[in-house]
Amino acid sequence: MRWRWIMSVVVLLAGCASRTGDPAARPEAPTTSYLVKETTLVNGAVAVHLDIPFQPTGPKPAVIALLGDSHPIVAEGWVAVTYSVRWGLLRPPQPTPAPDQTVAGKWVLASPSADIIGQQYLRDIAATADTYLPAVIDWLVAQPEIDPTRLAIAGSSTNGFIALRAAAVDRRLGVVVAIAACGDYERFLQFSEMGMAGKPLALSPAYAQWLHSQEVISDPTQLTHAAVLMINRSPDPLIPVSCADETARVLTDAFTRAGVPQRFRYLRFDTEGHGVGGPELAETMAWLKQWLASPPSTG
Repeated sequence: MRWRWIMSVVVLLAGCASRTGDPAARPEAPTTSYLVKETTLVNGAVAVHLDIPFQPTGPKPAVIALLGDSHPIVAEGWVAVTYSVRWGLLRPPQPTPAPDQTVAGKWVLASPSADIIGQQYLRDIAATADTYLPAVIDWLVAQPEIDPTRLAIAGSSTNGFIALRAAAVDRRLGVVVAIAACGDYERFLQFSEMGMAGKPLALSPAYAQWLHSQEVISDPTQLTHAAVLMINRSPDPLIPVSCADETARVLTDAFTRAGVPQRFRYLRFDTEGHGVGGPELAETMAWLKQWLASPPSTG
């Protein structure tokens, strides 16, 4: 494992100042100072980056978030955590299918046959959530700048899938935001335009059994220790709203039966497309503020 410290000062511009006129009349841009800390784990295969605000002093909440700009997180006085998995160090290069080979699915779900559609994609999600993120968290909770009782994870698309699964397997994650993701893998594979696009799904028995062991709707009680926000777009062609709706239905029931219905919220926007916009980011920050101020009791 290697680590290094970097002192960094970042200037955040609230707006674009005019290049003309009296410079003294222009408002001074706000400046945020923070510490950068980095390490590599799992024999160099996982790289971790922390942006640590100097204020407030003492241990602070940490948010594992791959949503782009980390400045809003640091501005709240939280530690912003990003990570990357170097898959080339973890597995041999995968052969490229021959041009005339029949491949089921598209893009990340493309597979040699329909009965294992999306297998590599979902296995990478599982490996990240089950193995590599716990290693990241092990390192995080050992850092003096981090409050181990206030850990959150937020992600969209692939990272949204990872966020749900990671919190299900690691109770140290007490706050979760999953955007453009779901926990119903079979509906996702069947109805996503990347998958079967609505055609019948006929998975191999072994693959179907593995999927069932991974998706959070199979055992939603694994998530009820956390405060979970799901945000989806109903016209999203990549994440079918049916798989998001079913995930939300199952989680709503589980959180209600656990006596903590306030810990789960599902938002469905009518905005077209697949991604993260202003409304998603605003709701994410509001959820993090609500629950990091007073983390859920794990019972």
